[in-house]
Amino acid sequence: MTNRRYFLKKASLFGMASLAAPGLTKPGPREVPADIKIKDVKGLLFQDGYDRGVYVRIEATDGTVGWGESSANGIRAVQTIINDLLAREVVGKSPFDTEQLWENMFWKNVDLGSGGILTYAIAGVDCALWDLKAKLLGVPVYKMIGGKFRDSVPAYAGFGIKGGAIPVDEAVKQAVKLGEKGFKTVKIRAQIREYNINPKDDPSLKYYTAMRKELPDSVDLFLDPNEGYTGYRAIEIGKALQDMGMKYYESPCPNENLEDLATVVDALTIPVMAGEKCYTRWMVKDLIEKGKPDMINTDFIKSGGITEGLKICHIAGLHHKQVVPHNTKPMQGSAATMQLLASIPNCGPMVEYIEADRYATICSIFDQGIEFKEGNMMLPKENGLGLVINEKRAKALFKY
Repeated sequence: MTNRRYFLKKASLFGMASLAAPGLTKPGPREVPADIKIKDVKGLLFQDGYDRGVYVRIEATDGTVGWGESSANGIRAVQTIINDLLAREVVGKSPFDTEQLWENMFWKNVDLGSGGILTYAIAGVDCALWDLKAKLLGVPVYKMIGGKFRDSVPAYAGFGIKGGAIPVDEAVKQAVKLGEKGFKTVKIRAQIREYNINPKDDPSLKYYTAMRKELPDSVDLFLDPNEGYTGYRAIEIGKALQDMGMKYYESPCPNENLEDLATVVDALTIPVMAGEKCYTRWMVKDLIEKGKPDMINTDFIKSGGITEGLKICHIAGLHHKQVVPHNTKPMQGSAATMQLLASIPNCGPMVEYIEADRYATICSIFDQGIEFKEGNMMLPKENGLGLVINEKRAKALFKY
């Protein structure tokens, strides 16, 4: 409880200025032993309802530690893949060989499936490797992947209505609360899903209308049906919402039917984004060529981490597409996302930030976390991914 109270008092994303501990220093560049190797890889998990996470801790032979985060969908399966399959490809190798290590982790386990749980697990290991090697060199990750275009990105907040199961008045209160916390854009996750496609009792227009009425004009509102529509229904809903002033439309159609997505993009005048379930560069290539979305909302903590994320961003840039990441991890995952967005020219107009106050226990392990300021997510300034994990609290939480 002490850690929970400490975080809620000192480190809540919504309204905090910084989590910097007094006396925290940032070491400069230093000489790295030529024979440095990876000594240990641990996939660690914590779960208390929604408050959950899969973290990866990688230690080098000189004692330097890197931390990454994986998607927590299938939390125990992700941990098992990290510890039983991926660790063997990494231990004993150089932490600087991230390209080779990524290829080995992916191709030696691709029979598990080329996306989803495998790339979730790889993302945590890969981000930990980038955190580690940047710390070894005494620089932030963005300096290793192209430098810096920006110090912040406007952040939007989203929440789910469970296909209409959440009462409308409760959803309206939540949207208004997010606006009061400083977010300039709010997303409705309708959570219709592919298995409930084109529902008879479609909640989207009812909830959007109610929220739009109560939100100030300074706060934008947009819809994510969570791939819940076929093409004609997505067009019907999308046209109604763009006439009501909606500026963005996310993931209207299943990723398995990119041709339907293309019809939606052609029919609307507002930007359509997609790509949350595109887990590799090849999936993103197909998405762009067949689905033709205006923006790419890949999730770097689902799609293999920074190594693969850079390739995805470059493919998007090749087609003049902006990247607007799906991002549901409030600390280490967000730090990795911000390092990427800082370093690419085709960063989109915003980045997602999930309900961080629902991850209080996980967030309590950080001495320095993500900074949210005047509606923006700020680029972390420390070396590596930029955040500072308290090893003592992390060890107590993850029990390693």
